[in-house]
Amino acid sequence: MESHRWLPLEANPDVINQFLKQLGIHPDWQFVDVYGMDPELLSMVPRPVCAVLLLFPVTEKYETFRTEEEERIKAQGQNVRSSVYFMKQTINNACGTIGLIHAIANNRDKMNFESDSTLKKFLEDSLPMSPEERAKYLETYEAIRVTHESSAHEGQTEVKHNHVGPAQATNPSIRLHCWQPLIRLPVGLRSVAPSIDEKVDLHFIALVNVGGHLYELDGRKPFPINHGQTSDDTFLEAAVEVCKKFMERDPEELRFNAIALSAA
Repeated sequence: MESHRWLPLEANPDVINQFLKQLGIHPDWQFVDVYGMDPELLSMVPRPVCAVLLLFPVTEKYETFRTEEEERIKAQGQNVRSSVYFMKQTINNACGTIGLIHAIANNRDKMNFESDSTLKKFLEDSLPMSPEERAKYLETYEAIRVTHESSAHEGQTEVKHNHVGPAQATNPSIRLHCWQPLIRLPVGLRSVAPSIDEKVDLHFIALVNVGGHLYELDGRKPFPINHGQTSDDTFLEAAVEVCKKFMERDPEELRFNAIALSAA
């Protein structure tokens, strides 16, 4: 059976905030750029922060790590709270939207939804489902697909690159210590209207705080990854430490970017 495929979504706070508005979420929380990892640059991010989206390149080194991580966790186990909302990714190039769903779903008590919110209905319907069932439900959820496609067309960039299947991220100019999203790079960097069939090697994941633990939520992985304890006050710094590990695994790569969901 032919796989589902969407247009890549750009890693641009303006585009993503408009996307959330169209999905029926009041702008009490807004995505903002994270300009770097240094304390001075992190201090520019409005607090509190309830989620971070990281975009990164899917390289051979990363795929090796991902396989080893999965095997280690299956062997050793981990604690994951039942309240963590997690879904798999079965739609090519949908990692941006799935990252947003993970960010909002795990902070839905903080969000102010419109009464007719498309995303609110999706979350209510899918709450009792398994991660795999949620993925299948999204495949048929036309209202979110149409809004995604509209947002993907809105954000265009000056740089053309590649995007992977149900998996893939973006752009720093200084590695490890500071990234600066000076050029808008989407999940699947491109300067013209993206081709729906173009392969992408960039991926979008969400980092969230659920019950005092920092979870990495990636629809390509079989389960959430528990990165240890955190708090509302320390979440951004803890999430950045996770981002650093991604960058350290691929020190020759520059295509990383992060945006934070902050109180407006």
